[in-house]
Amino acid sequence: MTLGRWWMGAIAALGFVYAVLASFTRPFTGGADVVTAVPLVVAVLVTARSTWELRRSHEREPGVGEIDAAPRRKRRGIVWTAPILAGAGWELYCFVNLPRAAHPTLSSLLDILDATRAGKAVAFASWLVLGWFLVTV
Repeated sequence: MTLGRWWMGAIAALGFVYAVLASFTRPFTGGADVVTAVPLVVAVLVTARSTWELRRSHEREPGVGEIDAAPRRKRRGIVWTAPILAGAGWELYCFVNLPRAAHPTLSSLLDILDATRAGKAVAFASWLVLGWFLVTV
């Protein structure tokens, strides 16, 4: 998906404002659930649309774009697999090696960042950027 600079700037500004608004929610409340669910739903819709368009282009002209589709699927798999394996490995390492102060889990590290509104906004904005990257790559 190719967007103009103006649109990219508008999306970035919207994401920043959304992250600041998300920083005012309290964890494990309905508001926090909604603020988190909206980007997830958008990501699912964007991914479904791009998959549908890719399948549709293959149905219209078989053979066209098949060469380009395979590396894209492979990149998506690598992009999703690498952070999942790294996160699972870190959590397992921290689970086995006690005490928690010496081997903090990802959630305890994030708690330090989430202690302030600014930190929470940065964490949420980073999550949005990572999601954008995962959906558009």
